[in-house]
This record gives sequence, structure tokens and C-alpha cells, in this order.
Amino acid sequence: MLHLETTKPKFSEAAIGAAEGIAERLATWERPVVTDYELGALLCATQPDTDAVIEPGLYKAIVYRLRSFHLISPARDLKPGAVFQLFGRAKPSAMEVACAVDPFACVTHLSAMEFHGLTDRFSKILYLTTPPDKEWREQAHERMARDLGQHLAVHRAAKLPMLRYLGFERVEGVRVEVMRRSSRGAFKAIKSPAIRVAMVGRVFLDMVREPDNCGGIQHVVDAYREYGSQYLSLILDEIDRHGKPIEKVRAGYLLEAVCRIQHPRIDGWKDYAQRGGSRRLDPQGEYAPTFSETWKLSINVPSLLTDGRDGEN
Repeated sequence: MLHLETTKPKFSEAAIGAAEGIAERLATWERPVVTDYELGALLCATQPDTDAVIEPGLYKAIVYRLRSFHLISPARDLKPGAVFQLFGRAKPSAMEVACAVDPFACVTHLSAMEFHGLTDRFSKILYLTTPPDKEWREQAHERMARDLGQHLAVHRAAKLPMLRYLGFERVEGVRVEVMRRSSRGAFKAIKSPAIRVAMVGRVFLDMVREPDNCGGIQHVVDAYREYGSQYLSLILDEIDRHGKPIEKVRAGYLLEAVCRIQHPRIDGWKDYAQRGGSRRLDPQGEYAPTFSETWKLSINVPSLLTDGRDGEN
């Protein structure tokens, strides 16, 4: 057992005992940082009774004690007093810290492309997707009920830090772009590094949905051309289930006209093709006269432009 000697200011026996118990838990903590909510949950776990009363100031005394022994220290770039780095840990990646601080966020877009080896770029921005405020709070309430169990009432009575959204613009010196989305899509939890990352199929859907967050439309075209055949079944499944009609059209064009892939499910997406000024391959780009008659889509990507009005390359 780790014994922490008393130092000034004086600590109660409750603070000393709880701090030692929490220190032992932190020694095997799987994540690179610990939040104030998690420290409060660990404090509740040290209480033997579900109707225990946590004395006022105990949480602050424990945090002070852990900091005085350099077992925790404030995490850089994050809200002071809300997130702490753990002593003796190797420098974590921005992805690891972000996923530890926001338990409902996952790595998406260009950052997920990098993780899955779909790009040779090393993005200077970390792209994350997390639920909107209302959904985030609902999920937080459910998570607290699971985490705290019978100690939930003790936690609330002691007014310990709640699980809440801690907005951040930078993590570990890396700029962060956070997208609040109701549907994050399928993701998988990785143990090492401890992150959550969008599945490959979802990444290809995000490429045609928000190409600007995936390195730009030309980078999306290149990724489809290079990896479309390799991940075809995953792309088809994801876009069939979760793609909007215009996204089926964009992906269908890329798979058929750029990747030269023929597939009955791609043919089925042609039913969603319809004329309209907003029907562009690049949703952020200007309308271009080069046009795919098959997909009823303006091919507004310079590398795919042809001299005529037919965008079927």
C-alpha cells in the first residue's frame, strides 16, 4: 500500500485514508489523465457505506494532497482544476487525452483517415465528433448512474464534480476541431492507444459528407481511388444504411466513374440521382458545367473536369 506522509496543511484521517486509496487506483489507471469527476467517483468508492456522508472540503483536501506529492498535476491546454495528468506516464497523444476527457467523443474525419492508413498526411488538427449538448447531458446522466451505482446519492449530496462537457480548443498543443453531431456513426474502442475511432466505412461516408474536414475534395477523390476497392463492402454497408440520397450519389459516382467498380448496390444508388443546382460532387465548391448524366451531378473537381459536359471519366 502506498503511504502518504502528512504535510501542512493538516489533513483529517478521512482525507489521508481516501487519498491513499485513490493513489493506489491511479497507479493502475488506464487513461493518461484523470478528470475531477473521476476523482470524485474514486472518492465515493472509498466510502464503505452507500449512505455515507462526505465531509465538506474533503474532495479539495484530497486533490491538494495528491498534488502536493506530485501524483497529479494540471493538464496543459485544459480547464484548470478539471483535468490532471498522472505522474510518471509517457507523453500521451492528443487523441488519447481528448478521448479521456470527453467519454462520448470519437476520432473522425481526417484524423480517422490517418489512423486507418487512408492518408499519408499528418494533420495539424485533431478532428473529433461528440453529441450535441442535450444528448451529451443525457448520456452523462446515464454514465454517472452506471459509474456510481449505489453511491450516486452520496456523490450528489457532497456536491462533487459532475460529469460535464469540458470544451477545449487545443490538447497537448494540438488544435482540435470538434463537431457536435447526433449521429457519430459506428466506432470502435482501441485499448492501445486508448481511443475511440470511427470505423472505416463511416470514414468513407464522412469523406463525401464533409470533404473539407477530410483534407479537401481532391484528397477524398484520391482516397476513394486508392482504397475504394479494398474497403468496398464496408463502404457499401455504411452508405446503404446511413448515407443520405445525395451522399449515395456522390459515393456512387466516385466508386463507379473514378474507381471503375461495377456493383449491383452501386447501380441501386442511381435511383437517387436527380437534377438540381445543389447537386455537386464537392458540396462546398462552385457549380461546374462538367456534368454526369448518369448521376445527375456537377463534377466540380478540377482534376475530374473534361472538355465537354459529360463527367463520366
